[in-house]
Amino acid sequence: MTSSAYLDVPTYLRAPTGQEAASLLGLNTTIGGGSSVPAGTLSLPVVASAGWAAGPLWLLDGPSSEVVQVAGAADATHLTLAAPGTTLAHAPGVSASQVGGSLAEAILRASAWIENYSQQGTPSDRSLFAASRMERWGMPGRRAPLDVDGILAVRPGHFPVQSVASLALLLPSGAIQSIDVSLAQITSEGRLVEAPLLFVGGAQPTLMPTAISRAGRQWVTLTYTGGFAAGAVPYDVQQACVWMVSELLSARRNPSGAATVRQGTTELVARPWRDTTGDSILLVQAKAALAAWRAW
Repeated sequence: MTSSAYLDVPTYLRAPTGQEAASLLGLNTTIGGGSSVPAGTLSLPVVASAGWAAGPLWLLDGPSSEVVQVAGAADATHLTLAAPGTTLAHAPGVSASQVGGSLAEAILRASAWIENYSQQGTPSDRSLFAASRMERWGMPGRRAPLDVDGILAVRPGHFPVQSVASLALLLPSGAIQSIDVSLAQITSEGRLVEAPLLFVGGAQPTLMPTAISRAGRQWVTLTYTGGFAAGAVPYDVQQACVWMVSELLSARRNPSGAATVRQGTTELVARPWRDTTGDSILLVQAKAALAAWRAW
């Protein structure tokens, strides 16, 4: 199983959360060796194998995170994985941890919550990491408005947009027109691609505004790279993940999700005063940190 992680175990442990995490970790190490391990690896090099157990091993590697199965320990620096081994390649230094009730599993759950809350892309691709994507939108429409001055604006599903590879129109006649993207501009903090309607096909790109009409439905196909780079997760996204992991772990102390818990001389207030949503303080903070990454 592969997924995205916006945090790893060492980063969460460095954060001043106040959460007890030692009981959630048995094996807590990183991938070792001098080079990346390829997909299909069955003998996984690690910095140390002490504390290993047969069962799941979480590899938190940004957009290439996955869960593999440990079958044994060949020696102090190698774990034996059950077939088919790793699904993806991983570089040395990637977080590798295991044990039931795993901290790594909580990080993956928190990362999935971040993607669902941010609502970028489609249900099959909510990842905030940069990847080459192709999308088709109806024009004119909310995703592809057409300005009166012959400028096509496209709002991709993922941002920030890093680069635009191609842009094409499917006209009502069925003809496909490729748009010259050399003049395309990425605006609105990477959320919008604007391009003049210069069509490629002749000796020189030509402006053909008469081929475009608001009276009939047309389609825009955009191929682009959108999202932030793996290894460069913005601090606010990392912090939101820290808060969300802590929210998940706090259920151990407050399993009922009560607004106030009193035990002897200790009193825990789990929600801000006057909050009408029922969100905890941690959840309120996580949502605020993700405001810039949410698709509205």
